[in-house]
Amino acid sequence: MSYSANPSFDQYYDRVLTESGQDIFPEERFASRFDRTLFGAPGRNFSSSIGIGVQNNLEAKVRERDTTKTEPRKVQLIKSLNFQTAYNLAGDSLQWSPINMSAVIPITKKIDLNLNANLDPYALDANNRRVDEFNINNGGSLFRLTNAGARLNFTLSDKDFTRSEDDEEDDLGDEKVENRSLSQGGREDDLFGKPLDYAENYKNKKQDPEEVNVDEKRYRFKIPWRLNIAYTMTYNNAARQNEINRQSLMVSGDVELSPRWSVGGNTGYDFANNGISFTTLRFNRDLESFRMSFNWTPIGPNQSWFFFIGIKASALSDIKWDQRRQPDPQF
Repeated sequence: MSYSANPSFDQYYDRVLTESGQDIFPEERFASRFDRTLFGAPGRNFSSSIGIGVQNNLEAKVRERDTTKTEPRKVQLIKSLNFQTAYNLAGDSLQWSPINMSAVIPITKKIDLNLNANLDPYALDANNRRVDEFNINNGGSLFRLTNAGARLNFTLSDKDFTRSEDDEEDDLGDEKVENRSLSQGGREDDLFGKPLDYAENYKNKKQDPEEVNVDEKRYRFKIPWRLNIAYTMTYNNAARQNEINRQSLMVSGDVELSPRWSVGGNTGYDFANNGISFTTLRFNRDLESFRMSFNWTPIGPNQSWFFFIGIKASALSDIKWDQRRQPDPQF
């Protein structure tokens, strides 16, 4: 619960009549002596409102199939479910604000579904204007869904499909130690510690970093990559449009071809306008003391490119050279 109030400073406003063009009737407006000043004019209308908000998350405890485990497993069904509205104490009509709803629902371990909606309790007249009458009293439902949105995104990388050699060596080492411990009369729960093989530890000793081959610093046998995929959709029904005004699928990613070369980009498809969305390609090169980059927008009305090369050190950041092609001007 929250409360907010704004006092009225109508004493600093003057009622003026303006005549312009061939208008017979002058236009009435209120002007303040503080207009176009540093902090602007104060509020002319008095407001007093109470804010109401509810925040939720939903979890469940699932019994494990393994009978040896005594504690249930906790599962997250809804990460967050929030509702917000306000009641205007100073207003004579339309005192309730629309209810803003947002939710985050986990689909899988790496995918979340983000939802948002706006629920209006008041009805519309024949001219699609809000009237001081609840929608349920006007023959409709309890709330009107004025707009809504959904977003689904997930990320994939090379780490999701490969396993590091260190983890495999650790598992093999643990398996060897466990088998050796059992063969020597040890316990499965490792109550008295694991036996140590000093010969094996000496054999697996890490190599001195100075003795590492120089080629390993320049070339990479495993190419890291990252891929982001997102889907967004918005629905609009504020004035009985009942339409999906935005719907797009966006893809972006990066690939490290070598420890000093990286290539990336982003693109997508707009289903509402039936066209490819904003597309950009990125090329980056690490030159040790320098850095070089090239960004290119190949298609669309904002076709352009930008090339940059400069020193990394912030003290010498002014030593640089860049060149660009601006998008074509639109009138």
